[in-house]
Amino acid sequence: MLRTNNARARSCHRHFRRRQLALAMAAGLCVGTVQAQAGTANDTEAQAGTSAQASADRQPATLGGMTITATRRATAVDKTPMAITAILAETLRDTGAVNVKDYAKRVPGLSVQDSGDGATRLSMRGIYSSGEATTSVYYDETPISGSVGTTSDAGGRNPELNLFDVDRVEALRGPQGTLYGASSMGGSVRVILNKPVLDSFEGSVQGGYAATDGGQPSWQTHAMVNVPLVKDTLALRAAVSRGRKGGYVDNLYYGQRNVNDAETSSGRLMLRYQPLENLTIDASYWGQSADATGSGWSPKAGVRYGSIAQVNAPYDDNTRISNLTLNWDLGWANLLATSSYFDRDSTYNIDLSYRFLNYRNQGRTVPDAYIPSVNNYVGQTTSWSNELRLSSHDNAVVDWTAGVYSENRKNRLFSQFVQADADSGRLSDPKQLFYRRHISDQLEQQAIYGETTWHLAPRLDLATGLRYYDYRRTVGGYTDIAQPLTNAVAAPLTVVDTGQRGWLKKVNLSYAASDTLMVYALVADGMRPRGANQALGLATNLTAYKGDSLWNYEVGAKSHWFDNRLYLSAALYQMDWSDMQISARTANGAQVFLTNAGKARLRGTEWELLYRPLAGLDISANANYIDARLVKDQINNDIQASSTLGVAGDRIPYIPRWTGAFSVAYRWSLSERLDGMARVDANYVGTAYSTFRPTDSLRIATGNYTMVDARVGIESADGKWDGYLYASNLFNKIAIVSAVLVDYAPSGLAYSVAPRTIGVDLRYNF
Repeated sequence: MLRTNNARARSCHRHFRRRQLALAMAAGLCVGTVQAQAGTANDTEAQAGTSAQASADRQPATLGGMTITATRRATAVDKTPMAITAILAETLRDTGAVNVKDYAKRVPGLSVQDSGDGATRLSMRGIYSSGEATTSVYYDETPISGSVGTTSDAGGRNPELNLFDVDRVEALRGPQGTLYGASSMGGSVRVILNKPVLDSFEGSVQGGYAATDGGQPSWQTHAMVNVPLVKDTLALRAAVSRGRKGGYVDNLYYGQRNVNDAETSSGRLMLRYQPLENLTIDASYWGQSADATGSGWSPKAGVRYGSIAQVNAPYDDNTRISNLTLNWDLGWANLLATSSYFDRDSTYNIDLSYRFLNYRNQGRTVPDAYIPSVNNYVGQTTSWSNELRLSSHDNAVVDWTAGVYSENRKNRLFSQFVQADADSGRLSDPKQLFYRRHISDQLEQQAIYGETTWHLAPRLDLATGLRYYDYRRTVGGYTDIAQPLTNAVAAPLTVVDTGQRGWLKKVNLSYAASDTLMVYALVADGMRPRGANQALGLATNLTAYKGDSLWNYEVGAKSHWFDNRLYLSAALYQMDWSDMQISARTANGAQVFLTNAGKARLRGTEWELLYRPLAGLDISANANYIDARLVKDQINNDIQASSTLGVAGDRIPYIPRWTGAFSVAYRWSLSERLDGMARVDANYVGTAYSTFRPTDSLRIATGNYTMVDARVGIESADGKWDGYLYASNLFNKIAIVSAVLVDYAPSGLAYSVAPRTIGVDLRYNF
């Protein structure tokens, strides 16, 4: 097939991809080979089809490889010697995925701890921990940063940007430091956006409506338009989204129903300029706002999705991303230069009413104005990152990539106690404060990284990588409104500086035993930098915490069977984790801070399967088993032992031993103009626990559920329109994904999958 860029061929190809790919799901494969756009390694486009191919999609087809750019060059996913899952836009659309929680189930070993809007933590292969994110997230070339909060826990408060007008998602498991600017210890997730098309006008409008069992209705709208401004030289692509998620949690304290609703708005502008055939410049701006109310509820309250919170905690988030990327094919190598600015304003709240009630029950004097009240967090996160990367063109002897990276992230936060209205649970307006603390946190990073792949023999490759990193961190804070009940005294500004330098390494040996079998063995290390807690008044010996690190050992295989109708990928891995950073409380329970927990060992296996027994029918599955345990006792007399300390053999919190997913999808022809589709998706999450110790009185079990979703639809053969009817959580199960039991939530605070939701999605392309 030759590339063609006219609108008719692109429309035909969309139809060809929809029917021929037929839900390339967890294994991330598709029918036919998707080719990378010439001269760029970070923006792939599918080859266009022809009308003659439309009839071929009714015949049985074999599975080919999808091209990805995880190695910073175009490679087929089934020929890439690393554990990676690629999810195409067709699969995201056909499964109704709108955020990370939806696509995570299709990635073995990827777990999401969901603590409400704007508070998700990603972990790969059991590398779950407080502190800096263990799994990095990219939108194109922009790494996304979380907000540190009062406990230096940037990994726990990541923004959730919507997935409209996305080309694919790539999930890389294991340390990623020798090919990526923003190094990660456990893995990386890359969301690749659709780019402006230089030579055709096109657009899309989408809409959806859904009803949730026992809750309010939800709706969403999306629109995209692509406009060539100067043919073959300059184009603009704009995408907007707006939606409302209906609430389903009832506040039992006030007798209010469906309090956890949320509204989001998003807009994205992308400009592509191609002055030369070998030079492309992309500029983009993306803004998204969210206005929500906390979705936590109280399992011990005795009512399904019932909350006893005395404050309906609001959450507001405004995230903005600006990016400029230059991609230049020099003939002998490809040069990429990118600069991104990430700016996020967020406000979230935690109900403090029961904490002060507990103080009162202890005989302490608590003013009536403190009940109800919240801890009100108002913060801003900015991050300016820059990367320059040079990648050689494929050759017979050695391929190489080298880059430099810098990042300057700044966090500012006010943590303040605010009174609330006892009749409605709303925050006082204007705010009535009875405690305030200011926190600042700046993290700077410079790095040089590179990787080479030596082609030792026609089927044998050896890849080696190095990264040199230099981190500098400055944290500070002061308290200008004291709160004696929580031992928070007024304190002047204090500042602490820390830093860390070092090297990361990687070795990967791969062998293509045949055209249908590849095996590899990989060793790589990853790390997170040391730092200092911002908790004022914390004992000197607890202020600093060490950096943590791990070694990942992995063997894997990727294979095709039965004349390419079955694809199977599998891996065995072990991670040895030293000085793991964890969240802890002081012995009196007054302060939360980061510390180190000794050593852990994580052993597991993962596999992915895609089977196409006949044209139009896809069966896919993935599974992950992991044994994630401490191998050394945590001993610290200054830490509250009942809630944070573990001993050798204890499981790492929030990591289930077993997770898996299974899907069956079928497409067929209804007539010359219409196609039908139907699919069923199921995913299982095993039991996990919120703390290390089995005897911990604050321990809560999560997981241990199987969710089933179903979808049927009708699609026009010319790719112009389609419509779907779907059901999420078909059997209406309670599926708790995250939970805590603390003094501010004596009946537990749980976050769960929404009840059964039935909806319809419609789309029209032009």
